[in-house]
Amino acid sequence: MDSKVVNREIKKYIWPALKAEGFDTFTSRVAWRHTTERIDVIEFQSFNKYNADVIGTTTFSFAVRLGCIPLYIPPQWPLPVKNGVLIPSEAACYFRRSLVCSLHSSLGDKCIWPIDAEGKNLHWSIQDVLNQLPEALSWFQRLSSRHEVLRVLTEEDENMQLLWGMGRNPSPIRSYLTGYAALANGDQELAKANLNEAIESKCFINLFSSVEGAINRAV
Repeated sequence: MDSKVVNREIKKYIWPALKAEGFDTFTSRVAWRHTTERIDVIEFQSFNKYNADVIGTTTFSFAVRLGCIPLYIPPQWPLPVKNGVLIPSEAACYFRRSLVCSLHSSLGDKCIWPIDAEGKNLHWSIQDVLNQLPEALSWFQRLSSRHEVLRVLTEEDENMQLLWGMGRNPSPIRSYLTGYAALANGDQELAKANLNEAIESKCFINLFSSVEGAINRAV
């Protein structure tokens, strides 16, 4: 049993289901869906031997991470490109979530599917992920709305079970994201106020030094 067997099962069962939902780019462990407004990412995270030993599981166990990058929010750094296609990692996304294993597990972290040494529970683990894809797709659908993204940024705190990655409210990164989301929603006043907060934090001096400069990055 090794990770190649896991990759084969992902390719056989998970990728076709995601392809039917518009996901268009795949590696052995990551799937991307590109639209004009966002990039959706589903990543099967693996573990090296050190991390697996610390967690108390095998190296071919996995976690399933979700990530979303709204393209109307300029990235802080260039996103990786392969064959002309943007392929950000889940960790680079501003909006993130982990699916939760619903099978019996003795691990403290329930976001990990622990695969036994002989892979006897691999099929059931893959099926469990497959059963949760509708919930994952619903999560992405929620973030397809510019209005909802702005509402989340202005009203919600991070929730490590459902939605995180966008920083505490308030925080410099939250001001950055809210500024651009407000701009995309046509709320100039809210956009300028938040981008000014981002400037005053001095966390983005390599990107812009004025509200006008910040707004120009989104044009």
